[in-house]
Amino acid sequence: MAEKTENETLATSLNKALEKSTGLVFAVAAIIVVVIVAMAVIATVKSKSTENGIEQIDSISYALTNEASELSADDIAARQSKALESLSELSEKSGVVGLRANMLIAEIKFAQKNYEEARSAWLKAVSAKSKAYTASLCYYNAAVCSEELDDTENAIAYYKSASDDADFLLIDHALFSLARVNESAQKFEDAKAAYDKLVELHATSSWAQLAKSRLIALKAAGKIQ
Repeated sequence: MAEKTENETLATSLNKALEKSTGLVFAVAAIIVVVIVAMAVIATVKSKSTENGIEQIDSISYALTNEASELSADDIAARQSKALESLSELSEKSGVVGLRANMLIAEIKFAQKNYEEARSAWLKAVSAKSKAYTASLCYYNAAVCSEELDDTENAIAYYKSASDDADFLLIDHALFSLARVNESAQKFEDAKAAYDKLVELHATSSWAQLAKSRLIALKAAGKIQ
């Protein structure tokens, strides 16, 4: 009987405890629901904002390139100026909108032969969405701009960043360019390493064939072992 009384007392205590905690449980549940709803709203707003941003960039790009081959140099310049003005605010956004805006700005600046600002825009595109598959392309183009600016050190750095991505479609060209620029900087061992990597990756590609010929030339000149 004593055991039964103790069990009943324990059960009664648990029930009372649960009753007291019910309000807290419901409060926590309510907070969780509010948070979930808020996150859903934020995600929806962000998605809509991204969609609107992409639509704006597509419109800017179309206005820039539509029947451009029939335009005079002055008309093209006017379109470019208008596009750059429209892209200014979008380029400050993060994610895919900032990435695409900066990539379009970079293309315009490169076409204008403003390689310094083109390079800055390519790198800003990487910052906007560093994990994007376009990062390697942006680094590659930043390297091209650096070469145009006679900035060998940055050309090497950006070609290397591009060639470090095994999935980059232009990896052969990036590796050959990395080796070539290292050659011009008298960094022959670094050039050899890039040529060797290219040959190892894609031995039958046209870039690899050129790499092999450069390795033979460097060895013949006593630049590498």
